[in-house]
Amino acid sequence: MSRWEPKVKTIDALERGLIVLDEVRATQGASLQALHVSTGYAKATLLRILATLQLRGLIWRRIADDFFCPASSLNARGRQARVLDMLGQCAAPELDRLQAEVLWPSDLAVRSGSAMTVRETNRSQSYFTIRRDNIGFRINMLRSAVGRAYLAFCADRERESILAALRKSSREGDALAHDGAAIEAMLARTRHQGYGLRDQRFGGDYDKPRKDQNDRLEAMAVPIMAASGRIYGCVNVVWIQGVRTTDQMLEQCLEPLCRTARTISVNMQRHA
Repeated sequence: MSRWEPKVKTIDALERGLIVLDEVRATQGASLQALHVSTGYAKATLLRILATLQLRGLIWRRIADDFFCPASSLNARGRQARVLDMLGQCAAPELDRLQAEVLWPSDLAVRSGSAMTVRETNRSQSYFTIRRDNIGFRINMLRSAVGRAYLAFCADRERESILAALRKSSREGDALAHDGAAIEAMLARTRHQGYGLRDQRFGGDYDKPRKDQNDRLEAMAVPIMAASGRIYGCVNVVWIQGVRTTDQMLEQCLEPLCRTARTISVNMQRHA
């Protein structure tokens, strides 16, 4: 087949937009500065292009680091990668809205083996000065709010698989896995409440207790459920220890947090 060689002029603005889109897709996420360096376009021009691409659903802005990322597509690396990309894409604007409503920051966490990892976070945008956990930060499953919410609401078979792996672990942070009665009580309490809370001995470090490593934070978390009953991940609200009580935070934040989780789930189903 012969190559088409049109005799008309090309559209420069469209070409610039496609170059930027190609760069975002090639890097799987880039900052405004990185795009400025790689394309040579002025930042004001880039911002107009990026805003247009986002409006068309071709890219999205990750709030954890302000990187511009490609929207999930059928050409992504695999089904799991597509789901995770889409989850971050659906969660980012909802986390922005949640923080605007409750002021306190939030994280989106997903399961990674027998732990949870941060997939998206708005801590960098927080009004409060709070320790920032980067994308990929590994979170203890048994002691964190997101881990407890995930374990309580995931499928029985998945839960047993996670607990079996934790029982084989020699890490100090996984020792609770050997106390079956304590785990069952924690899971029952979390299901009854509808949300997970941090173990009071947990200070953010995977293995060390709060007395040795304290991030001075508290957290509540709820699951993001799919229509099929599986769980996409969990979203939390984090606050500074001693500034607000758990009861005060539940009154202020639980309903908006649950609404956020439901909206992310609905958006995921629309994209499925």
